[in-house]
Amino acid sequence: MFNKRDAKRLANEAQSRGQDVTDDVHNELKNAAGQSCDWVKQNPWSGVGIGAALGLVVGILISKK
Repeated sequence: MFNKRDAKRLANEAQSRGQDVTDDVHNELKNAAGQSCDWVKQNPWSGVGIGAALGLVVGILISKK
């Protein structure tokens, strides 16, 4: 059985690991956003086409209630 001290230690470790994972995900998302922004700047018409296609798909899905 766990005592209160062990439970608190495990909770703190889990919180610390969760924060590490959150920081890693945040950094990766910032990196991906920067790369996608650079790609769209280099290929603006492709970005417009992808945006239009996504808008069409979302519009179709919303209208099919």
